[in-house]
Amino acid sequence: MKKILILNPYLSTLGGGEKYTGYLCLFLEKYYSDVAIDIVVHNYLSNDVHDEKHIELSELTERFGLKLDKTRIIKQDLRIPNSLITAYINKTKAEKISSKYDIFIDVMFHSKHIGMAAKNMYLCMFPPEKSEERYRMILRFAKKYLNWRFYRSYDFFLPISEYSDYWLAKYWGESDKHRILCPPVFWESEMINNYNEASKENIILSVGRFFLGTHSKKQYELAEFFIRNIDKLHGYEFHLVGGLGHNEHDIAYVEKIKVITRDFPVFVHTNVESDELISLYRRAKVFWHASGFEENIEVEPCKAEHFGITTVEAMGYGVVPVAIRKGGQIEIVTENTGYLWESEKECVEKTVEIINNDSKRKEMAQNAFKRSFDFSVETFFENCKTLFDEIENK
Repeated sequence: MKKILILNPYLSTLGGGEKYTGYLCLFLEKYYSDVAIDIVVHNYLSNDVHDEKHIELSELTERFGLKLDKTRIIKQDLRIPNSLITAYINKTKAEKISSKYDIFIDVMFHSKHIGMAAKNMYLCMFPPEKSEERYRMILRFAKKYLNWRFYRSYDFFLPISEYSDYWLAKYWGESDKHRILCPPVFWESEMINNYNEASKENIILSVGRFFLGTHSKKQYELAEFFIRNIDKLHGYEFHLVGGLGHNEHDIAYVEKIKVITRDFPVFVHTNVESDELISLYRRAKVFWHASGFEENIEVEPCKAEHFGITTVEAMGYGVVPVAIRKGGQIEIVTENTGYLWESEKECVEKTVEIINNDSKRKEMAQNAFKRSFDFSVETFFENCKTLFDEIENK
């Protein structure tokens, strides 16, 4: 039996990385005739794996329409890291677990866990930087050693986009270990009926988890865009959809959005069922995305969208994207499939151009729909097979 360990402590957020994890498990169950897959989760920030609200496997499979028979969730009871020492102890405990497996796949954001399985892969949403070396001599050597040991321990690094791959090479150097593996979005058989022009309404949609920090989806700023330009966008509703966890700062963030949009046709949907989200995708005409807005991504590149699963999802329903010209969005939104913008003024102008020219919108919607097929589950599985054939023969 092939034993596989996947490290993903963020499973309860049910975001894009978790969808990726679920479909990767589905591929692995099909690829290996005899396999046992463990997804290890552990405490972090305010997330307690023993909380009754913590996700179970059934919630993951239901949310993303999966059927997993050889996968389970393992809850590792680690202390919430309140110091570098505690964080290091937690890290070494997680690493030790991986030594008992044939394959270890690290899906933890900015993780520097050392892979100790027979074969190790690092699924790179966005790469961690090398540890700083501005210390006294002995600490500089220690940091260099840990950097070397981390990078050396993995057989493959799997950036999810050209954007992530660029920064991986910039931080760690060019390497033949790198394999871009874009996330899966739809089954092709499901996609065929996703776009129906007759169901379209005057809706601008934004989809993304509500949270502060890292690559925040900037929903508050988008709400301000809509409010300040309500005359130009007259007759349209703005719907913000996303998962919301238990972090008090994230909850307060959503409340701020609700306060400023109270007297406007703006609707905030948190933790919706998949049917409600699909309904909004089917009905929306325009999709807004703003991760990285007003951020210097040359200094903090992780604040841009690393790929953009929700952008592809929207395109798959014929929703024309108007996305920020940063991060992975540039790879997804190609010529005549949508628009890219760099300022509020440009975002609104492009949106008005779409809503005032219905024939152009329909043409772009059809092109966006076709473009979304490039990120099908079938394509993902083909790329996974190439990768795992390679690792099995290594």
